Amino acid sequence: MASGHTEKDSANQKLQFAPFCSALEAGFWHQLTQKKLNDYRLDESPRSIKGYYYNGDPAGLPTRLTLEFSAFDA
Repeated sequence: MASGHTEKDSANQKLQFAPFCSALEAGFWHQLTQKKLNDYRLDESPRSIKGYYYNGDPAGLPTRLTLEFSAFDA
């Protein structure tokens, strides 16, 4: 109780979500093209990739998901 918050305050807090923008770099598209032509070919099964999510700390900057050429190194 030293922080000044009560259990009632915690119960009234709502989970919030922020929409994000996606940013796909040119290197991602190049790497995808190479993988599709040389490795995946006609196989259309889902693939694991990695990206970076940024929560936009400075006011006014949107949250975003970035995919780079290294996305396929997952």
